[in-house]
Amino acid sequence: MDSEQEKARRDARRLREFSAFEKFSDSDLERLVRSAHHTSQSVPWPLIREQTPSDACFILLSGEAGVYVGDDRVAVVGAGEVIGESALRRGKLRSATVTTIGPAEMLRIERDDLARLLDEIPALRETMDATAARHVSEAPAPKPKPTRSRVNASIPTEIVEQFERAAESAGMDAAAALEDALSKWIEQHSTAQSTS
Repeated sequence: MDSEQEKARRDARRLREFSAFEKFSDSDLERLVRSAHHTSQSVPWPLIREQTPSDACFILLSGEAGVYVGDDRVAVVGAGEVIGESALRRGKLRSATVTTIGPAEMLRIERDDLARLLDEIPALRETMDATAARHVSEAPAPKPKPTRSRVNASIPTEIVEQFERAAESAGMDAAAALEDALSKWIEQHSTAQSTS
């Protein structure tokens, strides 16, 4: 069975293969790996969940992970990618869910260990800054508002029935008549507010 030191060296060599870690010395890579917890999954597994507190970040050693905002997959990241560092360093809630896509290996770095490593390894700070900047620039644009919305309001039945009859006698369907009535009401009240 491999000793912990041999495993750390092997994971450090794997990190060396990724461009994000090219500025690290061998001893820095080994220190990083010794401070992390190596884990692997053979099935899809959530690494971080949207709108939850951040307690750790991950470095993907193999495999891929999907990045989800709500139900929408907005990106896929691969081996060598640092995941979850931005929210961890800012102390914010996670802005996305990241789930492995099939088999994957990763290093998990706890919050306190990351804070210490950022002080000890300048190249790690550079890598985290570059990753955070790239993740911000890759953030998806907000979804456009829908052009139509439902109104959920409780109105006396008698008024609704009178409105529907009036719309029908005017040759309009209730939705078009309601849209017209709301537009006129907004226009009337907006004008009254701006003149007062």
